[in-house]
Amino acid sequence: MLTPQDISSLFVTPHAVEQFQQRIAPLSEAKARRFILAGIRQAENMRVQSDGLSFRVRTRHPFPFEFRAYCVFDLERGHFVVTTIVRGDSNVKRKRRRKAGQTKTSPRKETD
Repeated sequence: MLTPQDISSLFVTPHAVEQFQQRIAPLSEAKARRFILAGIRQAENMRVQSDGLSFRVRTRHPFPFEFRAYCVFDLERGHFVVTTIVRGDSNVKRKRRRKAGQTKTSPRKETD
């Protein structure tokens, strides 16, 4: 599992900063980077991905911004790197989450 040292040595890529600015809040690069790192440090929802070398962090209120940060282990750097940021609104329902037994129906054709 992740150690506090893993989190303290995170590198935030320029792409992740840009995605934060576009998808979450239009802040300066330095502020966006600080919010990404602060959100990851405060988050309680961390999930290691199936490859074992990456993880997803989800921030929630009371943190000012809700987002998901995807991090991978960079062998060259020897530590984790934040690769991208996506919206993490807890109110959003995903299409994948369908009730059991519910089927997709096609629209009816009107006949003249």
